[in-house]
Amino acid sequence: MTPVLAHESELEFELGGPAYRLMQRIGLIRGAGPSLGRRIVGFLLITWVPLLLFSLIEGRALGPTPRESLLLDFATYARFFLAVPLLFMAEVVAGPRLRTAGLHFVQGNFVRPEDLATVEVAIVRAARRREALLPELIMLGIALVGAWFTVETWTGGAATASWRFAPRPGGIGLSLAGLWYHFVAVPILQFFMYRWLWRLFIWAGFLRDLSRLNLNLVATHPDRAGGLGFLGGAHVTLAIFAFALSCVLSAHVAFQVYFEAVPIETFRVLFVVYLVLMELICLGPLLIFAPLLARTRRAGLRQYSILADTYNRAFEQKWVTGQTPPDEPLLGSGDIQSLADLGNSFGMIREMKPFPFSQQQILQIAVIASLPGLPLIFLVMPVGELLRLLAGALL
Repeated sequence: MTPVLAHESELEFELGGPAYRLMQRIGLIRGAGPSLGRRIVGFLLITWVPLLLFSLIEGRALGPTPRESLLLDFATYARFFLAVPLLFMAEVVAGPRLRTAGLHFVQGNFVRPEDLATVEVAIVRAARRREALLPELIMLGIALVGAWFTVETWTGGAATASWRFAPRPGGIGLSLAGLWYHFVAVPILQFFMYRWLWRLFIWAGFLRDLSRLNLNLVATHPDRAGGLGFLGGAHVTLAIFAFALSCVLSAHVAFQVYFEAVPIETFRVLFVVYLVLMELICLGPLLIFAPLLARTRRAGLRQYSILADTYNRAFEQKWVTGQTPPDEPLLGSGDIQSLADLGNSFGMIREMKPFPFSQQQILQIAVIASLPGLPLIFLVMPVGELLRLLAGALL
């Protein structure tokens, strides 16, 4: 019989929290549902639409240069039309998968009966952190400060005229659109990003609490992870965050490559660092189980080595060096199949991984994170040449 937790309904990593309740009060979220369409439209009305209106007023919707034109800024579209909607969508895609994975520890009998109370405490602790007001206030403060440290600011974009920075008698100052961008639009965007990072931190803390239990792992499990392979599948859905951030970075790179003739090779190191960072964010929390899985593998090898030694000696004595039973023919004997099954089980333990995810899942996250950058190929290679290259590879 599957154990039932008294607080399992509180194990939510995508819903709840002060910001969620605020959106319910102002009508952006109806009931307990995600209300994706309402939130996306509301977000665009607060962020991008004022930017467009201010740019039209100042004549910077389509300015004299691409950098001074809001409607030509690829990164702005990526930030407000792709990144934040994808963060909202993560509540439908990634959030339920994390909750299901968390409950699977109990439903799959990985948690022993004497540890169920500890799991209850871990769930309550995670819910309390999710509902805390102070972390979200801190995140809002960081977002207000961090709005001045966007990618363009790091690369010196704020030093030249753009749709956000207009020429002034004393130099270059913020335009009306720039004021809204830095004081309202980007802080809201960064807040929702930090909010999800906080939720992932809460999830990692929950996993840490579970990793300290005497989990009922099976060294011979076919997932080669003691039975914890389901965690890797759940964490692949976190690649939606990598995809969202990649949209922004790729759009920024596309603008510089297309309008400012910056060599695409300039961003090679940034791309590699970005991929490594996304892999750590998506799969890094699962490394918490590495010590436990390593101990399970060592214990399994020791136990099955003793079992194999005992069985092999008995098999050899019965069928090789001893007197073969006259009433038990070798052909069709179950002893041989049992010997093979024991060898397969020992082989599974030897192949057991120290982490609950596969190389395929690492590759899946890398591919998803790289997809928004594929259109950059068309900026540096003519379509005709690309088609000839593909045709040559297929012939």
